[in-house]
Amino acid sequence: MREALERVVRIAPQVRLANRYDARLAPVIGGALRYARELVDALPAPRDATPAAWADDPHLRTMFATADDITRTIGQSHELRGWFDGHYVAEHAYAVLSSRFVERRVLAVAHEGGVLRSEVPRVAVSFDEKRIRICDETDAALRHEIVLRVVEQLALAGMSRVGAREAQREALQEARALLSARLEMLGRRGAGMSGLSGAPSASADASTDVARLQRDIADNEAAIAALGSRAEAVEQQLEAIIGVFEEPSTLIRVTQRALRVNQMNLIVDEGSDEPAADVTLELAYLPMQPPETRAVEIVRIARRDLPPAGTALDDAARWVL
Repeated sequence: MREALERVVRIAPQVRLANRYDARLAPVIGGALRYARELVDALPAPRDATPAAWADDPHLRTMFATADDITRTIGQSHELRGWFDGHYVAEHAYAVLSSRFVERRVLAVAHEGGVLRSEVPRVAVSFDEKRIRICDETDAALRHEIVLRVVEQLALAGMSRVGAREAQREALQEARALLSARLEMLGRRGAGMSGLSGAPSASADASTDVARLQRDIADNEAAIAALGSRAEAVEQQLEAIIGVFEEPSTLIRVTQRALRVNQMNLIVDEGSDEPAADVTLELAYLPMQPPETRAVEIVRIARRDLPPAGTALDDAARWVL
């Protein structure tokens, strides 16, 4: 609880100024911690992400096109490389492998009723933007860190709501300035006492416009008042964060997705005689901007599979050139 609270106030330091902020946050953080622990405990046991296991592991073959792709993904992780540099005795690291899960419609070959047909509409799956950014020494330590990262993400979501409120306030204030400017312009066209020197028809039109603008200004001021004053910003931040922590399942959730895929990562229907492998994905829904759905899993990576530092840089340079 202390760790989680400290991470929250690190993201939103102004909430420390709120009255009894820790006592008000503790109950909702406790609920979020229990929810996060349930999500993390439900993740499968770590999988060895090693090039040598690629040929015999259908899950790895689904995630990675070749064994070399595993080595490339490992080598491109600065976080993993930095972790091994800081733990020079460790032979393995436990890490979170995440990737963007993509489904798309394609025309491909299919077995239908024992007949091979071409140009059949099918669904292909792929895993893009593979990342390894959270590492630790043991499976238990990694899961503990993931729980705290969930708390951090919820705090970020709360601050995002605060930012949206402030952006709305600024937009309303800009709109009020425009409305006031239009009201002043109408006064020059014949509204008010200046109508004594204008044509009656113009004055009547201006008066109608003024009445409409006055209603718009009143609505605008009511909307600004509903947002509260800037002096209440600290309380608003705390309330926004509490609101997010009260409903963590609406923002972050993990669901399982069972698939039957062939060697081309095409989904195979149940009952089909086409050769296929069964894989189960853990899909995490994250409140990013924009929201993301990523396949996540815990993997164990051997130091010996980490390519030399120059390898990843050489690959990057080749793509740039």
